Amino acid sequence: MSQLEEITQAVVAGDEEKVSELCQTMLQQGFDPVGIIGQGLLPGMDRVESDYRSGIKYIPEILMAARAIAKGMDQVERHLGDAQIPKLGKVVIGTVKGDIHDIGKQLVKVLLESAGFEVIDLGTNVAKEEFIEAMRRTQASVVLISAMLTTMMANMKDVVEAIHQASFDHPVTVMVGGNPVTSEFAQEIHAVFSDSAIEARENVKKIMREAP
Repeated sequence: MSQLEEITQAVVAGDEEKVSELCQTMLQQGFDPVGIIGQGLLPGMDRVESDYRSGIKYIPEILMAARAIAKGMDQVERHLGDAQIPKLGKVVIGTVKGDIHDIGKQLVKVLLESAGFEVIDLGTNVAKEEFIEAMRRTQASVVLISAMLTTMMANMKDVVEAIHQASFDHPVTVMVGGNPVTSEFAQEIHAVFSDSAIEARENVKKIMREAP
């Protein structure tokens, strides 16, 4: 078994320490950092997501794999020096004001980061003004807004309406998700709906690909 395959299998197992150690060893041996990412770390997540779709693995195992990838990325970034890992684009993410639930948002964040996006995480209990300011400051083209409580749906609608009414000097797409959010509600407030963390990541990829 190659060292890259060992990294992939460690990611699938969600073994953070083993992933970190394997990446460190390969980097010390002179392996290309970008190759470690593309041929070792990311294939592991692909396998976990395939198993998730097949009903073999579940959300906690996706989160474990994503955390393992994050450990590996920490090692890789330390060996890049002045070089930078190319980012696919910037996205802003946060949970609406009044809602302090974090687990779903965190899963979306780590999946996006493992896919190569730069994620500006505003945390929980985020006011509409904070979302708008972050979009302007970072020039991010996608904002992902989460709500986990039915009582927060009105707040989500207010945030999305405020973003649509705000002026930006770049195109902005609003994406919503969370336990009580439905595709019908998203359509009503003119936002992109994502039913899961994996779908959120795929939707962001699609938006970025189609961006002018």
